[in-house]
Amino acid sequence: MPQKQFHKPHGEPIVKLENGAIKVARQFHAPTDDYHEEKQIDFLGKVDHSLAIKKKKKYKKLLEKKEIELNELVRQLNDIGRSVIVAFQGRDGAGKSGATARIVQALGFDMSIFQGVAIKKPTEEELAHPYLWRFFRNDRMPARGQMRVFDRSWAERVLVERVKELAPEKAIKKSYTEIRTFEWLLEQQGCIVIKLWLDITKDEQWNRLEDRRKHKQWKFTPDDLEAREHWDDYTTAANDMFLRTGTDYAPWYIISSEDKRYSRVTVLDIINSELRAAIAKAPKPSKDKDKKQKKK
Repeated sequence: MPQKQFHKPHGEPIVKLENGAIKVARQFHAPTDDYHEEKQIDFLGKVDHSLAIKKKKKYKKLLEKKEIELNELVRQLNDIGRSVIVAFQGRDGAGKSGATARIVQALGFDMSIFQGVAIKKPTEEELAHPYLWRFFRNDRMPARGQMRVFDRSWAERVLVERVKELAPEKAIKKSYTEIRTFEWLLEQQGCIVIKLWLDITKDEQWNRLEDRRKHKQWKFTPDDLEAREHWDDYTTAANDMFLRTGTDYAPWYIISSEDKRYSRVTVLDIINSELRAAIAKAPKPSKDKDKKQKKK
């Protein structure tokens, strides 16, 4: 996935991919670096919402190609001792569930390697533990060769909990370090962490929420309208999150979802690119080992 550099905060590259997505992948001295004040960057202001795949025939062709490739790549993870987590975040109505559905479809609904994890409000039991504890419950983390797709994730700590003031400011600031460390540990244990933010304009969000209210009432909640009231607060929180938790080992990819066709194809494109890179870096089996296996 070719990249074009367009901004350098503090000497660290933030790039715009040729497919139009924005990648935030900074290098920190260490995952455990303490919180310090930094000048915020308006990442969401750089999103190009004009990106679209207008022709249905082209969309179907691209989608099928990306789905076939994803299926093939995921099934190679076990051979290289890796697993993968895809974490979706984004505006309400941006299409996280629709993108997840395309991933499930690509894997042939094979639940032996795939599981979707929808993150809701924490239970009383979960609130009694450190907030990252609940992400290891109920087989939520993938084993070798498996894929987990999170519809919202541990990033909610610095989004919803920050905006709604559900945790003290001091705890929120500490969470950026905890999230980076948590994702670093996952990567060290062989997990490929892919974080995707789906973004839409405020007008498009209103259109989609209205459609939910009229035709998909089970998907419409008062929280959707509340989030609109705090649109600017979520923008600020998201931009901070990208800056403070977008790392070289667990980058953020920001994708316009104004056009669902473009968004779904780009989501698969980015996941495939990350998997290809991981597979290419995996140690190749030695020739002696191959000979022994053939003798057996």
